Amino acid sequence: MKIKFKEKLFPKKEEIFSWICDLSQWGHRKTGSEEGRKSAEYIASKFNEFGLEDIKIEEVPAVFLNTDICSLNIDGDDFECFAGNGTNRKAETGIFEIGIDGSEAEFVYIGEGSEEDVKDLDLTGKIVVSDMRFQKMSADMRMDIFEEAELFDPEGKLKKTLKKYNIFTPGTWPFNYINASKAGAKGFIGILDDYYDDPYWYNEDYTDIGLPLETEYMALPAVWISRSSGNILRDKFRKKEVLKGVMKLRSDYNYRTARNVSGKLPGQSDEIILVHSHHDAVFTGAVQDGSGISEMMALAKYFSQIPEEERKKTMMFAATDTHYANYVGHEEFIRTRHSNGEKLILDLCIEHIGKETAFDENYNEYETGEPEFRIVYVSNQSGLYDIVKEKYVKYGLDKTLFVKTDVGRGLDQEEYEFSENEVISDAYCFNEDGIPIVSMVSPQMYIYHPSDKPDRIPIDQLEPVGKAFAEIALEAAAGTGKVNQNSKEKKGTEEFSKGISNTVKEILSNEEAVRIIEKYAPGLTKDPRIDMAMGMKLKSVAPFVGSKLNREVLAAIDKELKEL
Repeated sequence: MKIKFKEKLFPKKEEIFSWICDLSQWGHRKTGSEEGRKSAEYIASKFNEFGLEDIKIEEVPAVFLNTDICSLNIDGDDFECFAGNGTNRKAETGIFEIGIDGSEAEFVYIGEGSEEDVKDLDLTGKIVVSDMRFQKMSADMRMDIFEEAELFDPEGKLKKTLKKYNIFTPGTWPFNYINASKAGAKGFIGILDDYYDDPYWYNEDYTDIGLPLETEYMALPAVWISRSSGNILRDKFRKKEVLKGVMKLRSDYNYRTARNVSGKLPGQSDEIILVHSHHDAVFTGAVQDGSGISEMMALAKYFSQIPEEERKKTMMFAATDTHYANYVGHEEFIRTRHSNGEKLILDLCIEHIGKETAFDENYNEYETGEPEFRIVYVSNQSGLYDIVKEKYVKYGLDKTLFVKTDVGRGLDQEEYEFSENEVISDAYCFNEDGIPIVSMVSPQMYIYHPSDKPDRIPIDQLEPVGKAFAEIALEAAAGTGKVNQNSKEKKGTEEFSKGISNTVKEILSNEEAVRIIEKYAPGLTKDPRIDMAMGMKLKSVAPFVGSKLNREVLAAIDKELKEL
């Protein structure tokens, strides 16, 4: 028998928002910091207040970056700068530095830093300055990337064109960085042209992208500067090809203590439904991910008021650490569950409930009056896809892109291969381990920026999102979902009716298809970056290879592939 959702028991938006404010009080919640410890202890105290059992703070060693020196002076002018995460690293751990003794270096400008831009340049021992361009962001563009996706936008709100950028996935960075490194550069300065007019972008660590390009660690020191600073430097470079100055950066990569927090509510079965988000944050982190943690706590409080005999499954609530430290804490959390004999049958992950913002033509940010659009990943193996859509419709959570995905084969697979429907959220490790997931995430431009503060929260969204997930959990516990038995195997095919919507792996498996690609885009199939794109549609690779795959080229390739 299905248990009815008791809506009156769900926490009010004001209480949920107060928790977001509490989590935002420390300025940051970095892994291994005192602020991170306070965050973990705060969450554990809430679990205790709600009456959860088996409350734990599990400590995990994780390498995390601390930067204590970061400055830049070029041609006699000081420029505000910010250290590139994951860069200036020459080994797993250690303290690495450049220019600390004040030694002068030569600076050169390399445009967007493509292979073509740097091929005739002698960059040995020089510090390069390069344009950092992000891809544009829209729900339609994200939908085009995913293999199986459905958009819930009944009022057509997402049809409006907004100036927004994808700050999460590669644009010109990190390829310009890697090109400069291979050409012998000793430092890298990235101009954030498509961002706020300041240098504070806490980027994703792209070491994994460098591996296929034979870059074990991102050893080259890198800092970011603002668009205004970049304009000043570009003006200088128009007058002089080489400028002199000092770049100082000291980066401390060492093991620190990550803290995962968890608590349980026993049910009629030992099978566990997990609700989680991550509590670490490099800045204030109200949206990322004070909002997700507070929704998780709202669900914990709600289910703590449901009698044990009415909870069909055991409920576990968790706050993970190491979202910015290669997810090692997440992986250890999962392995600990296995070693404890705890059977996780579903992970409900909530992240990024935040306002939508965009730039005007002069890059001034404004709020649109809407929440940012959502991406919801649903594992086929969860059997919950139709239920998730139903609950989102019920609570008016429009501007949502639903993406079907398949669980992975385990965390310890040696060979990594990106797939079109890969879960790009804090639920990634859980899905890869074979645990079905329902994961909501939004791509706000400000979540890697100091302006991610409580005023970014659309307070009226807090209850609908939480209630939708409460009902999804109840349906999952009752076993009312239907598993999609037709979920696709990830394998190659010789069927090319999809043209440029075939994956790179599928195309490279056929000699005639390779011939077509080389005919229109010479050298593309031999590009060392192609190994990273095996699971991507060919058309999704276009933004990463510049003019090689422009619209005309893609159209010609598409026509010939479909004729195979």
